[in-house]
Amino acid sequence: MRTATSAALLLSASLLACTASRTGGPAAQAAPAAAVPALKDSDLGLSRTSVFDVPAPPLFHAEDSTPGEKPLPPRVSAVAPPVIPHGIEAFDPIRRDANACVDCHLVDGPKKAGEATPIPASHFLDLRRAPTVKGEKLAGARWVCTACHVARSDAPPAVGSTYRP
Repeated sequence: MRTATSAALLLSASLLACTASRTGGPAAQAAPAAAVPALKDSDLGLSRTSVFDVPAPPLFHAEDSTPGEKPLPPRVSAVAPPVIPHGIEAFDPIRRDANACVDCHLVDGPKKAGEATPIPASHFLDLRRAPTVKGEKLAGARWVCTACHVARSDAPPAVGSTYRP
């Protein structure tokens, strides 16, 4: 009986201490918290407008040139995927069984003047199952070209950038 009473008292004391620390009891008031200045809602996002505003995106025109009509734009950096230099509206949707990109770009390299840019060898590597073995078909993750490559347009940047290669 004494053991049960002692255990009950110990449990009550620990619950009381826990409750006091959560509700701001004497244990919680030992060190006051430093005041943190509030952020303005315009400082929360990249656009530097209020998070409550819904700005209309700027109008832009998608590239409507045909393949081979315009030269390749320069890459932003050596490791960035190249921009698609022609319109792609007629090629949508891109699916594994109907991929107009592969129809033209599945040529042997190196690139020759007047021909489509060959698909690089890296697109034939299955990085999950066999990262060192070049397959005969595109790797499963490489069928959706627009996941990495974007079509050229006259859209202004959504946010400023100071990046320089």
